[in-house]
Amino acid sequence: MAEAPVRVGLGRAVGWFTGAVLPGVVDANLAHQRPHVPERLAAARAAVGAVTGTDHRAWHLMRQVHGSEVGVVDASTPPGAELRDVDALVTSEPGRVLVVLTADCLPVLIAGADAVAVVHAGWRGIVADVVGRTVDALVARGEDPVRLAVAVGPAIGGCCYEVGEEVADLVGDVAPGAVAAAPAGGRPHVDIVAALLGRLEDLGVPAPVRVGPCTRCGPGAWFSHRRDPAAGRQAGLLRMPTP
Repeated sequence: MAEAPVRVGLGRAVGWFTGAVLPGVVDANLAHQRPHVPERLAAARAAVGAVTGTDHRAWHLMRQVHGSEVGVVDASTPPGAELRDVDALVTSEPGRVLVVLTADCLPVLIAGADAVAVVHAGWRGIVADVVGRTVDALVARGEDPVRLAVAVGPAIGGCCYEVGEEVADLVGDVAPGAVAAAPAGGRPHVDIVAALLGRLEDLGVPAPVRVGPCTRCGPGAWFSHRRDPAAGRQAGLLRMPTP
């Protein structure tokens, strides 16, 4: 992938997906959940802010818990506030920047005419329908699902997402086509991208823009927890347009 964040246009909104490499940054990890060098984290966030024209100190991040709660960033939310125990953010506030961090899970950016959202979805989020709940939150703000624009960033593919039988059963209950039977002597594989695409179609949302290959085995520099449990996190950013 290119070293700079990949830019995606979503109607009037603008989004970006970062990777594990940034110009002039040794470690482009944007999260603080793992042991890290604070100055490297600050440098990585500042580099992304410079490229995207956003103030990294005002980003809204989440303390993600693999659930389905949707946090709301409104006029009362201080710029830069992190929302806890949520896996999606929605806002109608002009100029706010929402951020989702991933290292195999799906980073999803959704933009409507007057509201935007970001979503973090692994297999648990797929089962809990975090995407459906986020679309519901946008509809509650007057958005029409058929007019939403969506971008999906780099995530682990069905080629590499080996899971246990119990996980395959849970995902299969909500997205049967996203589960591949276990080969002889192996375990089932789950395709969370396929599960997401099917859910968006069910919701009447247009097909998304796709950015990035499988984070575990695809070409390019992406963080992958499956490949390296100590991996950092890349980001999906989405800026609510200003009037």
